[in-house]
Amino acid sequence: MLLCEDCEVFRVGLRVVLEAQPDMAVVAETSHLPEALEATGDGGTVVVVVRQGLVAGDALPLLRALCRRNTAVLVLAEPGPGSEPELVEILRAGVRGYLPRRSGAQRLVDGVRALSRHEAALDSVATGHLVRHLTAGPQSRPVPVRRALDRLTDRQREVAELVAQGLSNEEIARRLFLSLATVKSHLTASMRRLDVRSRTELAILVTREGLPAA
Repeated sequence: MLLCEDCEVFRVGLRVVLEAQPDMAVVAETSHLPEALEATGDGGTVVVVVRQGLVAGDALPLLRALCRRNTAVLVLAEPGPGSEPELVEILRAGVRGYLPRRSGAQRLVDGVRALSRHEAALDSVATGHLVRHLTAGPQSRPVPVRRALDRLTDRQREVAELVAQGLSNEEIARRLFLSLATVKSHLTASMRRLDVRSRTELAILVTREGLPAA
């Protein structure tokens, strides 16, 4: 595995988290994408973890070249307003992994393992934004409230999606690295904002809205 991160403190943290796993090893670290491309020249690196800010814009050709090798790329996302077009370009380059940079340790580890098995590792909230971006025509984008789930914060939406997948509060807490009390608080707030009275009603609403599962 190779880490491409220009913040040394964050890069060290990534190494600590990943190398704590018995089936993972960080073989190289770089601060910029050209260095990562050069370091993977022998084709031995299975997964490259890189910050989104290092692969956008002028770096997209390098990202495409990296993805053409026997390498899976996990982009640590830095979402913001209007970031959907950039996500489209990143996925078109061949990236199969896209998770928030603020993801918990286990979520990051699970994403790396999925990529090493040639599976995708895509954040459900980001994927939902992408689906809306690709399916919304120019006439429909200005509509102020198209989806009930837009009333939720990102974290509330994550909890609601996991409820729709059938996870218990305890399982959600472990998945998102939250306390049980925090999960219950997000769940209560979500149900109040969406005007539903039970977990079943919440799950039905999430499924009807069509957000992809994590």
